[in-house]
Amino acid sequence: MKRRQFLSLSAGAGMVGLAGCTLGTGTDSPKNEGPTVALEEVVTGVTFPTGMVFLPGGDRLIVERTGQVLRHTDSGLARELFVDVSDRMAEVEGERGLVGIALHPDFTENRRLFLRYSGQLPDSMSADDYSHLGVLAEFQANEELTGVVEDSERRILEVPEPGPMHNAGALSFGPDGYLYAAFGDGQRTSFEEGKSWWYDQGQAAQNITGNLLGGILRLDVDNTDGDKPYAVPDDNPLVGEEGRDEYYAWGFRNPYKISIDDGRLFVGDVGEHTRESVYMAEEGANHGWPIKEGSSCAPSTSIGHSIADNPLNVFNPKTWQALTNRVSPVKACATPKHAKGEIIDPIVEYQRSGSRAVTGGYVYRGDGIPELQGQYVFGDYMQPAPLFAVDPDHDGGRPYPVQELTVEGTDSGRLNSNVLSFARDPDGEVYVLTTNFQEGSGLVRRLVAAN
Repeated sequence: MKRRQFLSLSAGAGMVGLAGCTLGTGTDSPKNEGPTVALEEVVTGVTFPTGMVFLPGGDRLIVERTGQVLRHTDSGLARELFVDVSDRMAEVEGERGLVGIALHPDFTENRRLFLRYSGQLPDSMSADDYSHLGVLAEFQANEELTGVVEDSERRILEVPEPGPMHNAGALSFGPDGYLYAAFGDGQRTSFEEGKSWWYDQGQAAQNITGNLLGGILRLDVDNTDGDKPYAVPDDNPLVGEEGRDEYYAWGFRNPYKISIDDGRLFVGDVGEHTRESVYMAEEGANHGWPIKEGSSCAPSTSIGHSIADNPLNVFNPKTWQALTNRVSPVKACATPKHAKGEIIDPIVEYQRSGSRAVTGGYVYRGDGIPELQGQYVFGDYMQPAPLFAVDPDHDGGRPYPVQELTVEGTDSGRLNSNVLSFARDPDGEVYVLTTNFQEGSGLVRRLVAAN
């Protein structure tokens, strides 16, 4: 499977005019050589693991993209599935599938867990307009913690998704007890006659009144509000203002894996043409896409396409922007009229030559690798896949310097498999989830000190 088949470009609703134009260009994170680490196999025999959480007592729940949640004990994978939602999912293609899992903070007492998957469209929705439903659902585990209670599924949220790409899907509970859910812009490439395909891309991420895409949502899943099976925290940034109250932050293209540490929300946002980014997301902030890609104004035309492909003329400011960005290292940022909030830059960014799809990770809080203590560890999807670490407490300007870890026992110092996700256990140790796309080729490995 190529990168474009898993974390690929998409397009969608239109940008309506220019509200303003700023200038900007991106700067890469300074990169240094980091410590050498080893990888210890923990789980084998899986295929496409998109997430993992830890049950009380130490058992692990591994999410398979095809719709199954597997339970792994010290004796290996349990024969019985913990839960299987494949019968209610849309066909697994593009980035559709079972893509997120989180346990309630009080799971020991209430046994509540949450899944994000690509649900089937209802008959009332046309496949010409939508690809699937982005479903956030709650389940209750049985008392033995070997599976879920039959018919316990309760759908919390259903978000219509226009395309099979940019689904994101990670879930994380914050110290405030609220559930944070990542949604990509959901767009698909459109070459409709009379539309400027490059200028229409990704506008869902700036449309905070008309959808719930391209952002991080913050939900109170312990309460309800009218017909909604959830409530909105009173201090969400758009409560009482124009925009959907569920948003915590917006302006993301494909926020592929999020995590929360010490109250800080880390987001890996997959780039379009030039830059990969890691954000320390801020409440009520606009993170730029598609006005910006990282800290740089987003390229207005794609590789392999020319200005002639766009139905514009020399009097149109969009044409001016496109021509400027094609020839100038300092680019013009076209801003839609409905854009809201101050745009913040990422803490890490790098160009997409070689490494082309960031996978968000976790802050390392374990004891096994002292050099990584307090560092945010993340990686890139494309093999040979690099692993990186950054100090989130860096007190200099953005982007922060990043270390590339050397993986012991490999010729390149990188992983010879694709990095799908990360996990962190209750002791703060970090795990890497990978695949080579053949059945049974998936692995879950723990980061450990090199020999």
